[in-house]
Amino acid sequence: MSWSPIPVVPIIRHPDAPASPRLQYFAGKPHALAFLADGSLVVGASRNLTLHDPEGPTPPRAALELGGAVEWMMAHPDGESVLVAVRNARDSAMLRVWPATARIVNLFTEPSFGWQFTGNLNPDGTRLIWRRNGQPPTLRTVDVATGELLTEFALPQDTNGTQTMAVRPDDAVYIKSRPSLLIHPDGRMEEATDTGFFEPFFATTGAVMSTCGRRYIRVDDKLEESGRLPESASGGTISHDRRWLTFYSLSWVQVWDALARSVVFAVNRHGVYGQHPWWRGQYAAASTTHLAAIDHRDATVAIWRIGQPDEPIARLTDYSQGAQRLMFHGDGKCTAHTCQPPNTWTSLMEFELATGAAKMAQIAHIVDMARSSDGQRTIILHEKHRADTLSVSELNPDAEEVSSVDVQRAGGTIAMSPNGAVWGVVTHAYPKDHHAGYTAQVQWRPFGAGKWSKTVKLKGIWQHIVLCDTAAAIMVGHELVVIALAKNKTLLTVTLPEEAEAIAISRDGAHVGVGCRDRQRLVHVASGTITELEHDIPGERQWPKAVAFDEHGTSLFVGFPCGAITQHRVLTGALTATLRGHHDEVCALAWHDGHLWSGSQDGTIFQWGELA
Repeated sequence: MSWSPIPVVPIIRHPDAPASPRLQYFAGKPHALAFLADGSLVVGASRNLTLHDPEGPTPPRAALELGGAVEWMMAHPDGESVLVAVRNARDSAMLRVWPATARIVNLFTEPSFGWQFTGNLNPDGTRLIWRRNGQPPTLRTVDVATGELLTEFALPQDTNGTQTMAVRPDDAVYIKSRPSLLIHPDGRMEEATDTGFFEPFFATTGAVMSTCGRRYIRVDDKLEESGRLPESASGGTISHDRRWLTFYSLSWVQVWDALARSVVFAVNRHGVYGQHPWWRGQYAAASTTHLAAIDHRDATVAIWRIGQPDEPIARLTDYSQGAQRLMFHGDGKCTAHTCQPPNTWTSLMEFELATGAAKMAQIAHIVDMARSSDGQRTIILHEKHRADTLSVSELNPDAEEVSSVDVQRAGGTIAMSPNGAVWGVVTHAYPKDHHAGYTAQVQWRPFGAGKWSKTVKLKGIWQHIVLCDTAAAIMVGHELVVIALAKNKTLLTVTLPEEAEAIAISRDGAHVGVGCRDRQRLVHVASGTITELEHDIPGERQWPKAVAFDEHGTSLFVGFPCGAITQHRVLTGALTATLRGHHDEVCALAWHDGHLWSGSQDGTIFQWGELA
């Protein structure tokens, strides 16, 4: 185990403004790729849209702020513009963008497109056909020049979950359902196929290509499989001229020539394996001369020349996977646990706040981490030797293992007290009887101790542990327990109406903040008083993934999936501010050096300016 250098983290300084980001680390996260007719590469990312020469992509030819994160993009047949779906903390919008001239047309807005926008252009590019979530969902056709709604038809309820559709030259639409459907321009619906592998995204008059790489032809008014790509796929993109279909998975990228009906170029991106990253967007695109693909190991965009698959000719490296844990330590450094899935690749990163100089620990399979404020100790919860166990390992500043303890196999989080004296872990085991409930095991001990100071078993599967210098706060299922570290005395036991996505304890141990799935709560430990926190985020259920107190315990911060952060006064629970800057889920919150810091699935880490 050791550190390896990685590209310098870009640092972007924003104008000073109250309740706004002051510093931004990383340019964001790439989500969608497309090529224009002149061969230029368009990268749609969480913070902007950029235009690049694939032979010399840095710096970009143009960079456009779109007011949100790109979650879907498609090249228009004019070869000069792209259709872009963007989301921010308030709403979502469909834009038509001409990157070279910076022209932007807002076609329509929606409260939300759901998990990801689902739509496709008709072959001549005059109409955008998309699925609008709802009860029931509907199929909408929009004029691409004006945004005018032309038609709308109700769809079966299960199409709320479909992620692709294909449009024929006559504007009939293939969409996955049970069974999959062909929807004519007048709204008539007929069964297309009953195969479970049908995820249509490209159609001609007599054939359909599915995102998994299967090709179907129309026989007697039904689709029958007629072949498939050499390697399986999970998504695809269509070039502006509908000649090149780019199929991608976590490893292979294949370019299909729609005229020759054959794969003309393929790249195996070795090393990308394990859990799917679940990034919104399209991961690869091709032109006549180049292929570009997002590398989920490090959030870079790799570019190849068609016909030269051995090595990329260039990479865009200013991006990040996002951070789900931020630990500040030493002389101006931060250790971040990236949002990389734990069984996929390395994810423990350290960077200097002043210069952006960065390095990555060569340790894979990390589930969670914590680091002491002096930077001398790091603990990681990770898959180490056996497939049926997790281990907690202590690392020195060189990322070398000092000690290790095996714990239960399933899930879990770890915590370290702010003074660096005690660490704790919560995990659970899979029950032998599938009908039995889960039991979580919570344990903690001082550094250097040979045995656990305390072991607590609680029924449930959703588990959290946080430590202050004097107490441990544990939440498993609906039950919140606070225990004093000195004598292991239980200070509080309370049952909440909902399970939690995140918890935090104030530095003095007086309050626990709980991000429940239905709403957020502030619990006073001494009295057991529970204050329900009000906010102005739309929607009934928010599923917040991060909560944190400031250093004095006067403010509580809650991070939401939409990218917003709320600030609450601890004494009253009152909402004092709603911070909007991230364009995707807020996964990490921390207070350091008098400032709030946040990490997000949008790939950025923010230091916030002055707060109320």
